[in-house]
Amino acid sequence: MAVPTVTREATAHDTAPAPATANGLLWRAISRRWRLVLPGLVLMTLWQLSEALVPIAIGWIVDAAIIPLDRQAMLWSVVGLVVLFTVLSFSYRFGARMSNRALNEEAHDLRVEATRVPLARRRAMEGASSGGVLSVCSADADVAALIFRQVALGGSAVISIVGISVYLLWTDLIVGLIVLVGVPLSLVLVALPSRAISRHSTAQQAAIGEASSRATDIMTGLRVLKAGGGERWAAEQYRVASQGAADAGIVTAERSGRVAGIGSLGMAAVLVMVLVAAGYRVVAGEMEIGTLVSVVGVAVFFEEPVRMITMMVSVFARSHGAAQRLVDLQSSAPVDESGTEVPDGSRLELRDLPLPDGRALDLEVARGEVVALVAEQPAAADAVTLAIAGHGEHTDAVLVGGHRRSALVPELAGHLVVAPHRVDLFVGTIRSNIALRHGKVGADDGVEVDDDVVHASAVAEIVEHLPDGLDHVVQEGGRNLSGGQRQRIALARALHADPDVLVLHEPTSAVDAVTEWEIAQAVREMRTRRPGQATLIVSSSPPFLATADRVVHLPAHGEPRSGTHAELRADSGTYRMAVDR
Repeated sequence: MAVPTVTREATAHDTAPAPATANGLLWRAISRRWRLVLPGLVLMTLWQLSEALVPIAIGWIVDAAIIPLDRQAMLWSVVGLVVLFTVLSFSYRFGARMSNRALNEEAHDLRVEATRVPLARRRAMEGASSGGVLSVCSADADVAALIFRQVALGGSAVISIVGISVYLLWTDLIVGLIVLVGVPLSLVLVALPSRAISRHSTAQQAAIGEASSRATDIMTGLRVLKAGGGERWAAEQYRVASQGAADAGIVTAERSGRVAGIGSLGMAAVLVMVLVAAGYRVVAGEMEIGTLVSVVGVAVFFEEPVRMITMMVSVFARSHGAAQRLVDLQSSAPVDESGTEVPDGSRLELRDLPLPDGRALDLEVARGEVVALVAEQPAAADAVTLAIAGHGEHTDAVLVGGHRRSALVPELAGHLVVAPHRVDLFVGTIRSNIALRHGKVGADDGVEVDDDVVHASAVAEIVEHLPDGLDHVVQEGGRNLSGGQRQRIALARALHADPDVLVLHEPTSAVDAVTEWEIAQAVREMRTRRPGQATLIVSSSPPFLATADRVVHLPAHGEPRSGTHAELRADSGTYRMAVDR
């Protein structure tokens, strides 16, 4: 159903167009966090260079202090090592902190941005499973944000490799050339499979989304499954989906492991050549012992940045795949599909609305009128409510306030609310589920639940037996409430919105007959109290039919008939069979 919207100040992130490619999304993430990315990269590079300076400093100490037994030089060497390790430690601490902050802030923004798509675009969920969308809005957003870890670690590793290569060239031309040729060659071999890893990672994320969708469906219908003995069937369904995700994960891990192996093998070959060349130079008397220690230490250090770059290639492939799924979600429905028109009045019209059986329905609810629709075929009732809610392919057959439903603005809670037969409650309290406001809802927040709403929906009978009243905690999906209680809360939510046009679909099918009669009378009183409101009740409930100004009977076959409940009941045996209980 449509919900009241909470206005907030628009930000640059909200108004900027969404990137059309995965690379564009990742680049946008970096560009809007550059104040954290840049200093974080500088500090992480300082950490890597400090790591590389350790073997260089040790080699210098060997030549300048240990071999000549110079105590003063040894003292200064110890002080220098303390300073070096202090810089090393703090640069990593603060650099990693900045990078992680950028990662978590961007992950949050990506989650919010992705979640806004199914919330704000009416066709975004068509053809997609709720579990799959949930996976994109949560796991994929987090994986895409790992780009900041790649920039911090991978970027600093590349810069440190360049810096140490310059040192090796200055120290010994042959050793430096070996590194300058061998290391880039290893990196090229590592980068070649990255596109394949990205494809496999995208497939893995899709498989995880499918498993999440199966799990969501099973948990939603857990009571039904247990009642019908369907536990084994459900377990097998999830096992198959989970196995698909596991297989996709194994393929991705295998490709990533292969890349890591190629990187390690390439670096091992470079190290062997460096050791052979440097050892020969020492034997020939062309290199000092301390310099040998430095060169060998730096060559061994090269394994860490190369390993880091290798790992970052795999992580980037995963981030790229996750970013592609985010882009696909953004492009799943046009941004401007909901239109810009605002309803002018509360007149509701259905003009040649196609029904599943091939017939077309014409229906009109005038200002100030309460109309009931009795559809003998449930599919026809669903088609009517879905079209009015703005879903499906036939929304152009619906006019609200003189404008086609497909052309209306998305923020319609004050104009149109369609309360479906299926009740969805959310974690919070009874009060928050009625008012649909985040956090505590009460007088201090300027939002209250009207007593008339509570009594008209018979929620008062629920809360009077609860110690916390309207602040009683509602668990996920309202599973700590009965079906009738959930229906009453959903009805209260619709009445609280107080729209110009209200559509209720079987709002009291799980409520006892006495309470249902009281609710029907109270709903009519509320909906006729303010002039100009229109109400359509899709139901075969006698109390609602008796209190309606007009009833439209849509039989399983034949033409619709219209009249009061008493008139139709007296004139039509088919109608009597449809509504009598």
